Amino acid sequence: MVVEIGIIGVLAGIILGLRFSVMILAPTLTVAMVIAVIAGIASGDHFWWIVMAVILVGSAVQVGYLVGIVLRATPESNSAPEIDGCNSKVGHT
Repeated sequence: MVVEIGIIGVLAGIILGLRFSVMILAPTLTVAMVIAVIAGIASGDHFWWIVMAVILVGSAVQVGYLVGIVLRATPESNSAPEIDGCNSKVGHT
């Protein structure tokens, strides 16, 4: 279960990194950690497994967010596609 939570955390972090500023990270981490605690308690895990799941979720979301920011900052994502050899940005010919 911990691996699945980690994968979901990374994917959620990537999505957040692509779309939002860093201000979304704190509320997302809080919600993700609470969900990890609830899932651990519901499945009857021991205390230290729940702690490890919370640490994994927090780290996974942050690493995913970092990956999302890097993907957003790449030059390919900022340039407009070229059509017939000319740049298709508005206002340029």
